[in-house]
Amino acid sequence: MVCVMVFCILFSVFTVANTNSFYTKQYIAVGAEKATGMTIEDLDKTTAMLLDYLNDRRDDLNLEVEKWGKAEQVFDDRETSHMVDVKNLYATAAKVMYISLALSAGILIYLFIKDGKAGFFTGAIKGYKVAVAISAILIVIFGAAFTFGFNTFWTMFHEVVFTNDLWLLDPRVSTMINMYPLPFWLAMCTSMLTRFAIIFIAIYPVLNTLKKYFSR
Repeated sequence: MVCVMVFCILFSVFTVANTNSFYTKQYIAVGAEKATGMTIEDLDKTTAMLLDYLNDRRDDLNLEVEKWGKAEQVFDDRETSHMVDVKNLYATAAKVMYISLALSAGILIYLFIKDGKAGFFTGAIKGYKVAVAISAILIVIFGAAFTFGFNTFWTMFHEVVFTNDLWLLDPRVSTMINMYPLPFWLAMCTSMLTRFAIIFIAIYPVLNTLKKYFSR
């Protein structure tokens, strides 16, 4: 169930991160058009390019857009170099998600065979309660960080996962930082945390219903 929890966390991360409409909504909310000099159409094209790049559907970040009435590449060299690090992190997280799913399936199948139907669901619910306790602690910690000190949390996150300072971008010259300012990431992280809580909580009634069914 802890493996299931890890899978649900990363599944929530990837589903939110790959929802194009979320980006469009946030571009409007953070005033990205005004901050970047780009139209919402070009911002959406940039989103599609970034998601294709992260999901290995393209190898580059070459896209010409219009900024302040002038045609130029959407990202500069520093931003493009930072996205190489982001893509590596993204790929590592994806591997962890799939490994968690495989481990979850393997362990659950083994225990289902070993303990029998009724015993399996009794044990699964006990394991789920432990995972819920861990999840609740994580939600409280991250919820507090998002509410009271998201800037500090976001800075610490970057310092931990990146080995260079390419993530430090100047809002006076960086299109990327103006497309994705701090409020954008706060909204994304909050959406991910909320989705995880909903998905993980929904597991309990399924387990409980199956337990009652097989107990009969």
